[in-house]
Amino acid sequence: MKDSSADNRDDSSSERLEFPCEIDKESGMIEFWSGKTTLSKDGNATVGSGKIIFENSPKPKVFFEFESDEKQNPKEILNSLFNSDKFGAYEMACDKPVGPIKVNVTDRNNNMQFLSGYLCEHVETDPLIFSIKYLIINGPNVFGKVLEGSNTVFEGRTEIKVDGLDITIDQIVDKKKSNRSSFIFTHVIEVRYEDKHSKIDIDLIGSVLHKTLSFMCGYWVGVVGPWAYSETNELIRVFPRVTKTSMNQSKFSWYYEMMHGTLEELFHSILRAHREPKKYEVLNTGISWYIEAELGAGLVEGAIVLQQAALESLAWYEVVEHRKLCSVNGFNSLPASDKIRLLLSLYSISSSIPTKCNELVAYAKEYNLDDLICVLGDVRNALVHGMPKKVEKLLSRNNGSNERIDLWYQISGLLAQAILAIAGYQGKVVCRDLDVDFIHSAVKDVPWKKSDSNP
Repeated sequence: MKDSSADNRDDSSSERLEFPCEIDKESGMIEFWSGKTTLSKDGNATVGSGKIIFENSPKPKVFFEFESDEKQNPKEILNSLFNSDKFGAYEMACDKPVGPIKVNVTDRNNNMQFLSGYLCEHVETDPLIFSIKYLIINGPNVFGKVLEGSNTVFEGRTEIKVDGLDITIDQIVDKKKSNRSSFIFTHVIEVRYEDKHSKIDIDLIGSVLHKTLSFMCGYWVGVVGPWAYSETNELIRVFPRVTKTSMNQSKFSWYYEMMHGTLEELFHSILRAHREPKKYEVLNTGISWYIEAELGAGLVEGAIVLQQAALESLAWYEVVEHRKLCSVNGFNSLPASDKIRLLLSLYSISSSIPTKCNELVAYAKEYNLDDLICVLGDVRNALVHGMPKKVEKLLSRNNGSNERIDLWYQISGLLAQAILAIAGYQGKVVCRDLDVDFIHSAVKDVPWKKSDSNP
């Protein structure tokens, strides 16, 4: 694997990928499809007008609307045609490129006389697809090859070649995302198969993109689509979807935008992990729990509990499943701190308490705790077991809030490194334990990096 820190970019510029659809500039809305259609269930049907829409506000979602040609309110339509006024699964017939699709009616607007809800899955099998495009919401800043924008030239293109996939990721704008916008489109992605007789696994590609970009940011990056094309570049199928998406925010992640090659290597590592189902599963779980903890699930206390659960899950895979260093019973008999410490030691990841974390240093000294993992176990046990004296001891401390925030922040850095290590990543990482004035000074090679003489 090429060193992800190497900057071997080509100075020649390329035109930006075309958008796969029209986007309303004011609202960010996408109309995937609209036209005459039928809504049917159990052999009964009604004709009307339908739409499949993506909306960016108040949060990204894809939904359908259906208005029957019969001048009845939605409740009467459901009763007269389907013998029920209940919501549920129906089929909506759409023209290409969407095609017939299963929908779930979850709402009715009697005043405006339409039904609405979310989409489930296509009815028809997928056609032979040769390329796909996605739109990305709130993605990371990535510097790559020189790219021509509408009025500017900037380093906004990333290219990945892996397992027969030829992936192009173009950043839409050359400046940082404005925090005034909650959800904005940041990238266009095109995926092509080098072997034109192969078939793209759309669900896998979309999932790996979602996990890779989200893990880099420390929040959920939205993936919209895909739009699928034939060998002659004709649009043949639209998949109206959007993944879980977090609001645009500035977060201090393990990734820094000047770490060239990170996106390429990380995507490569996670995609390759799919060949090993247990590894792929533990990486997906670890990344999901890492992101939720970064977003403060259950406040800082809940996030700390989630962090320990993620580290123990990773330790189980690495120690028992992968390296077979310990039996199932032997692993289960170990204290949680020993499980996690063993995992970190396998990759030379330090669990020492950073000297800059004054509150954590004082906490550890007061209770005779050796490192971050001991502090994590002590705090987590007090929270989970709920013994009144332990909880009171924890929550009544003068600097208790600062202690737990520092612990959450440092453990998050260890968790990110553990995920990267198991994924096989050999690049750089932002170290949270260093006391530096500028973020670029905290960018270091991962501690498990293989030397050139020992690949």
